[in-house]
Amino acid sequence: MTERLTGWETTRLSKHFILLDFLADREVYRSRKPLAFNDIWSEEREALAKGLCKDLLEPLMVTERVGPFSVADAFVPSVLNTEHAMPGHRWAGGEATVDLGLYGLVERKLRGQQLRDAVLSTKDANTYCDHAISYPGTEFVCITFKQVGVRRQRQRSHISRKKQNLRAHHVRVGRYFNLLDFCRNGWAVETGCDLVPKAAEMDDPAAYHPVPEEMVARSFAAALDPLVEVIGRVSVVRGMETERFADDAHAELHRWDRGNGPWRLVIVLPHGEDPERACTLLKNCSHVLEVQASRHASGSSSLALRVDRKEYDGYCGLRLGDPQ
Repeated sequence: MTERLTGWETTRLSKHFILLDFLADREVYRSRKPLAFNDIWSEEREALAKGLCKDLLEPLMVTERVGPFSVADAFVPSVLNTEHAMPGHRWAGGEATVDLGLYGLVERKLRGQQLRDAVLSTKDANTYCDHAISYPGTEFVCITFKQVGVRRQRQRSHISRKKQNLRAHHVRVGRYFNLLDFCRNGWAVETGCDLVPKAAEMDDPAAYHPVPEEMVARSFAAALDPLVEVIGRVSVVRGMETERFADDAHAELHRWDRGNGPWRLVIVLPHGEDPERACTLLKNCSHVLEVQASRHASGSSSLALRVDRKEYDGYCGLRLGDPQ
């Protein structure tokens, strides 16, 4: 493969997570400010991130109660001057905050406070989660991890009134995926390139209509959902791109505006997962045209797959503004 790799996607934090999974905040993709890995990441942050994954997120994900989830908001580098990020989103001082799309629990009709309480009912979350915040009528819970020895407050809250804006991570496109999941790209972060569909973000969620990019993302999710069901979450390292972002041999297949396809996607498998098994599972989907496996610098295997268009409307989930 010819993908340009950066530390954002080659830094493995745990079996199911790489660092790029946590660059999910819209400010990262909207700033147009280059975020050079070597200038931002540190040993302190890496130890904190590995603790977050090992002690809290991995145990949550493998429990039958919670299952695989999507990261909707997480690390925001302090070089971005934004009022949006709480201190915990800076990932410093032994504290790391992350917003999770708990789609497995949503399938069981849980919302708001019910999601928060379900997360906190697990042993590991109750042990390592300091703050837990839920929001009305959404599938998201914000949790804060604190390292051992850091003073805890044990806050549990539900925000009942909040101005809600629609963002790409609110648009669910599959059983385990939202639209932002397919905009992940370490080189875009490194160069300050915005890949997020602007039409999917607005101040009035009630005015939202499906955008063309959703159809592409749903075609990807239709292939990946059965895979995630078997092996756990996967990390997208090269999804859909804007015109002129890349000029390599695969660039055209990564365009959001490529009519009815086909389209190309690159994912990284969980550490230790057999790529042959994953390839077989993907090839069972009739709209998957090709799958190629290779070794990834994160220590796992990566798969590049080409898919045709696939109608996949079974998992629309919630959008902000929907009644609880």
